[in-house]
Amino acid sequence: MKEVLMMADKQNVFEELLRLKENSYSPYSNFKVACLIYLSNGEKIKGVNIENAAYPATICAERSALAQVYSLGYKKSDIKSLELYTDSETLGSPCGVCRQVISELVDWSAIISIYNKNGFQLETNIKELLPHAFEPAQLIK
Repeated sequence: MKEVLMMADKQNVFEELLRLKENSYSPYSNFKVACLIYLSNGEKIKGVNIENAAYPATICAERSALAQVYSLGYKKSDIKSLELYTDSETLGSPCGVCRQVISELVDWSAIISIYNKNGFQLETNIKELLPHAFEPAQLIK
């Protein structure tokens, strides 16, 4: 089985992300973000952005989905891909905080696919998104 989704599959993922983004709670920015995490066992975990009037309390879609992955007992080795939709005309990508969280909670070989209002835009990985990540090994004295 191929690890990378084919373009026809990416269209199906895009359509699912469009439906999922409607669950976003984004009354302040009206910028909807949705995330699907595909696990190696075929399960799919969903996340959306959840805003708050106190902006630092906002939860990004990627972190929303990753928190569920770990809450359900899965680990980084179970994650096959992360599919991210941003309600944008141009290429959107994970914020800096999400890049850092992804770098620790997702295997670096996992595929990260990014979509916007126009459909599939980019396939990448965390090494390309955050080439000099702060890693747990750096905390060892």
